[in-house]
Amino acid sequence: MRFLPLVLLSAILLAPAAAADLYEILGLSDLGEEATDKDIKRQFRALSKQFHPDLNPSDEARQKFAEINRANEILSDKKKRKMYDMRGEEGLKQLEKANEQQGRHDPFGGMFGGLFGGGQQQQVKGQNSQLSVDIPLEDIYNGKVHKLTISKQKVCKKCKGSGAAPGSKFKVCTHCQGQGHIIQRIQLAPGFVQQAQQTCPHCGGKGKEVKTKCPECRGNKVVKGDSILTLDVERGMKDGHQVVFEMEADQSPDLIPGDVILVIKTKNNDVFQRKGDDDLATTVKLTMREALLGFTKDITHMDGRTIDVSRTGVTQFDTVVRIQGEGMPKHNTPSFKGDLYVTYQFELPTRLTAEMKEVLDEIL
Repeated sequence: MRFLPLVLLSAILLAPAAAADLYEILGLSDLGEEATDKDIKRQFRALSKQFHPDLNPSDEARQKFAEINRANEILSDKKKRKMYDMRGEEGLKQLEKANEQQGRHDPFGGMFGGLFGGGQQQQVKGQNSQLSVDIPLEDIYNGKVHKLTISKQKVCKKCKGSGAAPGSKFKVCTHCQGQGHIIQRIQLAPGFVQQAQQTCPHCGGKGKEVKTKCPECRGNKVVKGDSILTLDVERGMKDGHQVVFEMEADQSPDLIPGDVILVIKTKNNDVFQRKGDDDLATTVKLTMREALLGFTKDITHMDGRTIDVSRTGVTQFDTVVRIQGEGMPKHNTPSFKGDLYVTYQFELPTRLTAEMKEVLDEIL
């Protein structure tokens, strides 16, 4: 009996096993990652009826039914689907590992150097990214959907973050001989040498390396790309309100993506300014005649409604009038609103005619 060389045997064992595509299992291979939740639900219902054991008792149907259920369970879960789209089956393993680590989290692990039997856990999630976004005041008043494009690092779609060309196998790392680490000798002083173990810099601790690099990312496993975030600006959102987009930060083959945190910043317009969270302020310009004799004017609100304002007699400069219920909608209860504060101002004429002077002399 002939035995294969150890390196060749290891290379065979390291070859990635082909797994059935979840979209293909549900009959959505033509749509792939573009499939909507509605598409997934529709296909699952149709196929589960076709292969349900009560209607189709064959072993083949039973196996197909199990595959359909698994595909639906993963693609119907936002986190699982995102990891599957990013890294395939390896992404699902990453997520499962992270959940297990979170489940056995030791609150004392990071304290006192692990004196209580804990210790620092391996990082499984990438860094969060926080961004400020200016939203026009009228959009916060009325509510509006914004599409935001962000640039970030993405796991290569071609190789799913493996760095290998499609169909390429892996080989045992020639630098660490498949161990994932190397021993480094450090000379502390003449005659004193210390050995230190460190992660292999060539394979990143994997113990294997790519035979043929992916032509898309050139073996780097990641590429630069854009992502579109759909921000639902709710009526009355407070200035500084944070909206979290889970797992939308930079991607890495070795980490679950961090979150993108958008911080809402109110951008006032030319007519209205926000005053605190729930109130609004605006300024109405009057003529001297209106300031002295009274007026009736219209203010067009941000939702297109017209608010009538009027006064009789003399209006002093910088007079402020509060109009109840015409301010910002209260977040989460938009049927309730704050107040609108109207400031009345006017400009004095730059010059007076002789006739105007005469009139003023008589009345003042």
